Amino acid sequence: MSGTLTQALRTTPRKKWVKRSLIALLIIILALLLGVGFYIWSIGHTWDSQTQKFDSITDSQDGLDNLKKSLGDPPAAPTFTGPEGKDPKSLASEKDQNGDGILDTVEGGKTRDIVDSPGTDILLLGSDSRAGSADAAKVSGQRADTIMLMHIPKDGSGVYLISIMRDSWVNIPGYGSAKVNAALNYGGIGLQVATIEQLLGIKIDHVAEIDFTGFKDLTNAVGGVDVQVPVAFKTGVWSYTPGTMHMDGSTALAFVRERYSFAAGDYQRVRNQRAYLRGLYNTLKAQGALSSIGKFKTVVDSLSGYLTVDKGLDSSQVANLAAPVITNGSTAMHMMSLPNAGPGWSMDGQSIVLVDQKVNADLTRALQNDKITDFTSVYGED
Repeated sequence: MSGTLTQALRTTPRKKWVKRSLIALLIIILALLLGVGFYIWSIGHTWDSQTQKFDSITDSQDGLDNLKKSLGDPPAAPTFTGPEGKDPKSLASEKDQNGDGILDTVEGGKTRDIVDSPGTDILLLGSDSRAGSADAAKVSGQRADTIMLMHIPKDGSGVYLISIMRDSWVNIPGYGSAKVNAALNYGGIGLQVATIEQLLGIKIDHVAEIDFTGFKDLTNAVGGVDVQVPVAFKTGVWSYTPGTMHMDGSTALAFVRERYSFAAGDYQRVRNQRAYLRGLYNTLKAQGALSSIGKFKTVVDSLSGYLTVDKGLDSSQVANLAAPVITNGSTAMHMMSLPNAGPGWSMDGQSIVLVDQKVNADLTRALQNDKITDFTSVYGED
């Protein structure tokens, strides 16, 4: 009995100490979890409260039909004048009866069924001035000058950015052939989404418009971005030389905006924008912004005030989209352009970019089947 009592007296304080330690550890863990939970809540609250919202996007054939009806009759097709010094009849072919460089199937305004691919497809629109109104779906159409598709495979194995030249000559539902960015002016965000869906044969899951000014704040927030400058040029007070260049916000903003300094014009501006985005992505990844809640909050805080998104792209959906990318760990960003066959001429003599219909059909199949690597293995990346 005495031995048992002595043993009990000796072990009781130890048990109490262990118990208290476990309680203290539990309190610390709960405090950390609460802190993380508050951070997550704060990020979500910032996104949901500061981003502006588009009213809706067209997401079904019924929606497309209704949209076309609401737009009324399309404008009459102009008479083709042909490029200067050339007889348009000499450019005609079996599939291009008027010789304007556009397949008759595209020019006829025919629409096709779209496929909801296993991956996620987000239409990204870039503008130089904030829409800033409740009628953003209409206003933004006059200002957007950059169009990209972001494709994220279901397994989160990569982030693919496909640049679409704004002068690409495509079928706009209800209007026939026109420059791709004309859809915004004709029918707002709904028609722009429907146009890209017809172009690529896939359902657009979400849409986001960003004012490039937002990249200025984000660039400064992360301490600058190292960008691989493709070609030398000057604009305003800024000079750029080929190679790696560390850019602050103002330098980066001028870099992605400029197009008049280049013989290639908008082609080179798109290349510069992709170079900046690749540099930004690498910077964020190196700083842990794709795996650290605190760093990720910096990104959201910097950009959300410059974003207009569809109502379905709320904070919970962003988290769902980010999860496989973060979990994958080795996710890389891939850049490419919508296949094009070079410059051409519209029926009314506009300088346009011709879509390479054959290669674009291969891209469509790859996107529809969530096998984008099948496309890049054949055609490569930019």
